[in-house]
Amino acid sequence: MDYAAPALEKGLDVLELLSKQDRGLTRPEIAKRLDRSVGEIFRMIECLTRRSYLVQRGDTYQLGMRLFELAHAFPPMSRLLKEALPRMESLTKTIDQSCHLSVLSGASQLVVAQVDSPGGVGFSTRIGARLDLLKSASGHVLLAFRDHSDSRRLMAVTRTRLRAAEHKAVVKTITTVAAQGFAFMKSKQFSGVEAISYPLFGLHGHAIAALTIPYVTHLDDATRPSPSVAQARLATVAAELNAALGGLVGPGRRAPQPARKRR
Repeated sequence: MDYAAPALEKGLDVLELLSKQDRGLTRPEIAKRLDRSVGEIFRMIECLTRRSYLVQRGDTYQLGMRLFELAHAFPPMSRLLKEALPRMESLTKTIDQSCHLSVLSGASQLVVAQVDSPGGVGFSTRIGARLDLLKSASGHVLLAFRDHSDSRRLMAVTRTRLRAAEHKAVVKTITTVAAQGFAFMKSKQFSGVEAISYPLFGLHGHAIAALTIPYVTHLDDATRPSPSVAQARLATVAAELNAALGGLVGPGRRAPQPARKRR
């Protein structure tokens, strides 16, 4: 049985609306977009502002940092970031490429950590950015290493955006990623970028996050580590993180293995 909670739904509607806005909205604009009266949402906006979920700037309201703080205070996320960030920073220094960490969020993925390349030139992804599951290496990793029923549900949600041939190609790619244990592919959105992504596993044997290097080739510097070297070092970091997090790998799936040291 579904139980109605009108006040809670109004508050969630306001938060979800403002999460998609680059700029703030006024009370009348919020009311109009939610198809409600200003009176209906007045107290809700005041409450959310008082508790720092919203920030008022003049006549407009924007999301505050409260939701971000709550997400990062959530124990599993807090531990993931604590273990991942130092390793990500060390990795970027050895390969002079950027690195980011993303997690599943609804039918897309959310970037929760980003470390830029030390040289200051590379591919940077903003923390909080939402990435398409179907167009990115990290998205393919998150789909390939989910519970099978969950993967089917996500594919069903995203299938409406694809033609039949495109959907078949995505399924084939995800199957390949699951078999080899990682994704290594040319970016479908940016030329000159090769995306390398590895899964980080949770206690139930499916991917809780994807650790990704968007490898940018620098034509004027042949001394930088090659994509294959970057992939091997990313594999080592992913293996270390999985060991630190205590994640389990589901049946028939390969965990990232640390690269062997060259003699």
